[in-house]
Amino acid sequence: MQNVIVGTAGHVDHGKTCLIKALTGTDTDRLKEEQKRGITIELGFANLPNDAGIHIGIIDVPGHEKFVKNMLAGIGGIDLVLLVVALDEGVMPQTVEHFEILKMLHIKQGIVVFTKADLVDEEWAGLVNDDVDNLVRGTFMENADRIQVSAYTGKNIDVLKQMIVDKVRAAGARRQEKELFRLPIDRVFTMEGFGTVVTGTLLEGCCQVGQEVELYPTERTVKIREIQTHGHRVDMAYAGQRTALNLVNIKKDEINRGEVLAAQDSLLKSQFIDAKVQLFSSTDRELRNGDRVHINYGSAQAICKAVLLDKDVLSAGEEAYVQFRFDEPVAVRRNDRFIIRFYSPTITFGGGIVLEAEALKHKRNHEDVIDSLRIKELGTDLEVLELELKEESRYFPVPKILAAKLNWTNQETEDQLEALVKGKKAVRLSDGSYIHKYYWNEITQYGTELLNQFHKENPISDGMEKEEFKSRILDNFRIQESKKADVLLNEMIKRGITVTIGSAIAAAGFNAEYSHEIKGMLKEIEDTYLMAGYEIPATDDVVNKFKDKKLSKQIVNDLVKKGALVKINPGAMIHRDNWEKAMGLLKKYFEDHPTISLGDYRDLLGTSRKYAVLFLEYCDQQKITRKQDDVRILVQKSR
Repeated sequence: MQNVIVGTAGHVDHGKTCLIKALTGTDTDRLKEEQKRGITIELGFANLPNDAGIHIGIIDVPGHEKFVKNMLAGIGGIDLVLLVVALDEGVMPQTVEHFEILKMLHIKQGIVVFTKADLVDEEWAGLVNDDVDNLVRGTFMENADRIQVSAYTGKNIDVLKQMIVDKVRAAGARRQEKELFRLPIDRVFTMEGFGTVVTGTLLEGCCQVGQEVELYPTERTVKIREIQTHGHRVDMAYAGQRTALNLVNIKKDEINRGEVLAAQDSLLKSQFIDAKVQLFSSTDRELRNGDRVHINYGSAQAICKAVLLDKDVLSAGEEAYVQFRFDEPVAVRRNDRFIIRFYSPTITFGGGIVLEAEALKHKRNHEDVIDSLRIKELGTDLEVLELELKEESRYFPVPKILAAKLNWTNQETEDQLEALVKGKKAVRLSDGSYIHKYYWNEITQYGTELLNQFHKENPISDGMEKEEFKSRILDNFRIQESKKADVLLNEMIKRGITVTIGSAIAAAGFNAEYSHEIKGMLKEIEDTYLMAGYEIPATDDVVNKFKDKKLSKQIVNDLVKKGALVKINPGAMIHRDNWEKAMGLLKKYFEDHPTISLGDYRDLLGTSRKYAVLFLEYCDQQKITRKQDDVRILVQKSR
């Protein structure tokens, strides 16, 4: 069934409440009675009976200038507006203010309703009609239907009912997906025996009894115990319905009017939002860079600083890109509409649309920032997603994060991301996150240059150790989550950008090779260790024999890696042949003796105590032997 919200707008005492009573039979001005009844949601709200099978709810908003904040809380989610003008007074200050607000909120259709038709003659009614012509010229209501009614005599009330039904047929269905559920809270109260109840207009999505939802911007999870819509208890509520939710495990004083109930993880809270702002053409106020203002969005009002990004001052009718910096976090969605009110006195003077709901702090007059906001305002869905992905790539966003930023479902976001992948503008990583191809190219270019430089400096090494390579990637790109380094490395290997050799990583196509000169150095170093026998030389002494000490050290390490040398400790190596002879002597000795002393092993080797100590301590480390008092016993057969 189609669910539609109709709102009224107009000056105080122009007959809005009486009009709604005549249309629906419901008196919306009865707060005390409602408080007694508990979970009812009829304050300023009534249902319009009809034979078209459409749920039509009418919101009665206050017309007095002191209650513009309340008016904004009710008018934001409507599909059709009744612009009420009393024929005995005509267009008045709040008529103009309310109409400016309607334009800023991009309400798409409306009906001009002239009330109190029984109090004036045709000539006077014609003058009021002319005033309305001037008010609506060039706007969405320029060609709107107009009708004269009288709640007192009943004149044209039935005709207006049919006009409303005909108009809302064309309103179109709101999005009903559960993951888009969002309800700005405009009332909070307690019902005896049930607990906390909140009410509001369900803007999009749906919710059901038993569902866990999130309260924003506090990000507190609550559970729905009971739902009422249009005065009836139901299992589910849908977009376009006035809805009351009985919540579990939360007190009335823990919820504030203006907060939002939404599907879990579907909103992002932030103290910075980017927006396109326009001032009313009728205002005599200016918006200057740095001004403090009130922002009204949904059912909330928040104080913030306005930072004009492409201008210094904004006058009547002018537009600009603005970053709002709030005193406290807010939770909005891209394309949400809002109204700006002057800080003091609180006069409504403009409005706009949210372009980025979770913005970074910007510098003014920055060309890249302005270009980005222009795309977010005017670009296609795919262009906006690509831009968001480019800006968010360093955080490795998953689809649900981007969905929250763009007000899409997860499936819609995944489909659009895959379109970017197919268009070679995005990369899907193995952990389900996505990054822009530009960011991927930056990472792979850095990684390739890093490895090429390493290979140049270490021509005989198989490659850089994986852990070092990953650490360098993390540090260079300031990536907070260490696991992302594994994900990126795996993707590089998968795409043939890098290869693994044991515990090392190398650029694709690299092969460690010995030049004629290096082969000569290698032979000389290996011969040095071989001829030294058991009286092994200090590593530094071997390295320092050569002019290119860095290269000679690499050759020593490479000989260890290839098994030609055994690393006794960082400063001492022994040739593999000599080591095996030493182990052979040890093994043979243990065949006839249960233990061996340091002196015994020294004599076996025919060397000094210094080298015997090195060998036996290494055997202890390798668990070949174990020291007991002043002797050693065999733990395992020597290798």
